[in-house]
Amino acid sequence: MVADTSGHRNKIAFGLAFATVVIVPGLANYALSGIGLDTLGSVVWAIGYGIGAIAMWSIWIRPLELTGPDGVDPSETGEEHVD
Repeated sequence: MVADTSGHRNKIAFGLAFATVVIVPGLANYALSGIGLDTLGSVVWAIGYGIGAIAMWSIWIRPLELTGPDGVDPSETGEEHVD
């Protein structure tokens, strides 16, 4: 019997991706600033962090279907149902 670990693996993958998005641009910024390239370091950090954030959004957040619960009667909530 094989345990279903897809949820666990997905959480680990998300955590590793999140750490990479934060750590790699930060280390690049630190290294470039250390050799006197402060502006380039800031640009590399902003671009790296931005690309990582967009990638994480498109992989994990965008596919989520954020809807309310099914079976709620609009008359119970005081809202009108429009077809």
